[in-house]
Amino acid sequence: MNLALMELRHLRYFVAVAEAAHFTKAAAKLRVTQPTLSHQIRQLEGQLNLALFDRIGRRIKLTAAGELLLPHARRVMRELEEAQTALSELQGLKGGQLRVGIMQTVNACVIPEIVSRFSAAHPGIRVTCSDMAVDDIESGLESGKLDLGISFIPATRSPLEGEHVFSEELVLVARAAHPLMQRRSVKIRELSAVPLVLLSPKYCTRQLIDRAFAEAQVRPEIRVEMNSIESIVATVRQSDLATILPPLALCQREAGLASVPLTDPKPRRSVGLLWLRGAQRRAAAQAFATVAEQALAERRPHGKRPPLDPTSKQLAFG
Repeated sequence: MNLALMELRHLRYFVAVAEAAHFTKAAAKLRVTQPTLSHQIRQLEGQLNLALFDRIGRRIKLTAAGELLLPHARRVMRELEEAQTALSELQGLKGGQLRVGIMQTVNACVIPEIVSRFSAAHPGIRVTCSDMAVDDIESGLESGKLDLGISFIPATRSPLEGEHVFSEELVLVARAAHPLMQRRSVKIRELSAVPLVLLSPKYCTRQLIDRAFAEAQVRPEIRVEMNSIESIVATVRQSDLATILPPLALCQREAGLASVPLTDPKPRRSVGLLWLRGAQRRAAAQAFATVAEQALAERRPHGKRPPLDPTSKQLAFG
């Protein structure tokens, strides 16, 4: 085994095949022919004197050696990408690409404003913002596929670190004519017989809601589960169903809807910026984070912006 003979293209090809779990798909992504890719992988295996993949017909699977090599290969490729980015950014924020993962309940409203401000200040940078579940944001940061995450903190993965931006409590949302909307607050246990439409269980916001119901020792009546905030709000507007959402998920005062605080317990979450611990932070990501912090601070319930209508129970979160 001689790692000194290993070439960077071998590592790049190896990571692509490992992530695609398929030679043809990896070859298409790399824009090389499948025979060329297979030859390069065989070269790498020959230099290491180890098999990296088990080939079972058209399917492939990492061997124990492949599993061991993969995180190191990813780290090398990520370090090279960060070095290239850092060198490019010596000339200032004039170009390049920025990849940001954002949980949906934040992205639903504030991100268009953040991107607009950032793009006006740095028009040469191409920004990719993706609605993602929290686990996908964290795995994307850990693998180097994302430069910045806006998500719950603290992170569940130890290689990540977070910077607190704001905390907020979830609220009950329904049509203004709903009987519970006339209350000053609603206890979680009082929702046991209230038909609800909620985010699907894969989202951390839903998991927070489920924990609140479990703490109150009640089983909610969940009529509908959806993966889109916009769809949930539209459904509530057109039905007698209620929902539980963070105020930030609602872009503006929604006509015909109202909200009421929840208690016993109060579902509460902290939102912040997520980074890969110890990695060099790109100048573009830092600039985007600064804009995001400013916009989120203005949008949070106790931020700088006053409610649209302080005398009304109608939704007024920015």
